[in-house]
Amino acid sequence: MYNALTGMGGAGQADTTAADNSATALAVTFTLCSLIGAPLFNIFGHRVLIPAAGLTYVLYVGAFLSPSSAFTIVAGAILGVGAGCLWTAQGAIMVSYPNESEKGKAFAIFWGVFNLGGTVGACVALGNEWSAGEASHVQQSTYYAFIVIMTVGACIGALLLPANKVIRNDGSQVSLHKYSNWKREAIEVLKLFADWRMLVMIPLMISSNWFYTYQQQAYNGGGYFNIRARALNNLVYWAMQILGAGAFGWMLDLKALGNRKRRAYIGNTVVIVVLGALWIGAIFIQQRFTRDSVNVTLHPDFVKMDVWTPGFGPLCLEYALFGMADSIYQGFVYWLLGTMTNDTERSARYVGFYKTIQNTGNAIASQIDAKRTEFMTELIIVFVLNMVGLFLAYVVCYTVPDVTVEEIDNLADGGKEIIVGGHVETIEDGQKKELGEKSEVDL
Repeated sequence: MYNALTGMGGAGQADTTAADNSATALAVTFTLCSLIGAPLFNIFGHRVLIPAAGLTYVLYVGAFLSPSSAFTIVAGAILGVGAGCLWTAQGAIMVSYPNESEKGKAFAIFWGVFNLGGTVGACVALGNEWSAGEASHVQQSTYYAFIVIMTVGACIGALLLPANKVIRNDGSQVSLHKYSNWKREAIEVLKLFADWRMLVMIPLMISSNWFYTYQQQAYNGGGYFNIRARALNNLVYWAMQILGAGAFGWMLDLKALGNRKRRAYIGNTVVIVVLGALWIGAIFIQQRFTRDSVNVTLHPDFVKMDVWTPGFGPLCLEYALFGMADSIYQGFVYWLLGTMTNDTERSARYVGFYKTIQNTGNAIASQIDAKRTEFMTELIIVFVLNMVGLFLAYVVCYTVPDVTVEEIDNLADGGKEIIVGGHVETIEDGQKKELGEKSEVDL
């Protein structure tokens, strides 16, 4: 539901510069704590991590009710810590819990539920802001509603089962690990920076949240739309996230399209075509307004676009399709990571690396916006980054195995096992060696 609020570009009592600086502080701590989040997940588990992290979102939303810019920025930094832990835990669960044949479906379910919260939150905001007319800020009652709902959600996280008690629908265990330790986690995290697949995916990862700043702060929140129009744009944005995730997740698991490598190529191509078309469309739309043209101080006669203004429909549709594009972009990255491992420990580290790089980009994008960079320039930057990242992703698609084979250590009994497609294989030592060599080649 936090996303529904930020998606409106509303800064509450805080001014826009404070909101940008808060977003930057959030992204910086999110970046640092995503790498730390993986060790925390592997050592303490998600029953501790998720509720504690969820409450930092409540603090952040409450900070926007404060007139203090400093408090808003500090709250952003604290949220970054919580978000790094929350999203690492969430990603590890989503990537490692399902069977290999259902990882697209797992993403679709998670992303649908996640964005159902955003959609409900957007409905709350739209209902509350519908009569706001030309108001430029979100009403305080909207924030209060979000705080209550998010507090309840954070506390519910404590009810989740620990990973070692979760069984997949085919009877295999999700986690066979004993508790990890800081030394082991530090070594394993550092190894990620020597994994060539992770390095090749950096442009794909760094631009995966970069477009939020343009979409939310420039396109929707840049001053061209009034609060009612922004609220409606926000609603369709999050609703289309659900539809996009469902269709794309189903497609990635569709065996009729071929083996996993072929589906990786198809998924990558679909994302390139959709993103490219939308960014080109956005270029034509962005020519309608600049930072100066929507500045009511410079242009006191400027009238913001309302939902009843002729021409609003196509612009609203573009924003809705931005939401769909986000879901398939994120879904493709998570699915690609899911082809690399079925292990909860490794999944947490891969996702932590992803979130670290992703939020590095978010921090940079926020500061570019805070410097009052022209909207068109911001658009071109994210367009180029998305395309570079997606074309490089084809290299990683080439390495996708039909079945993931990996050696898992740090088991509860102190031994090691060869895991084939998420299943422990009872095989002879010679076969284990052969499979281990095969996994190194395939991955």
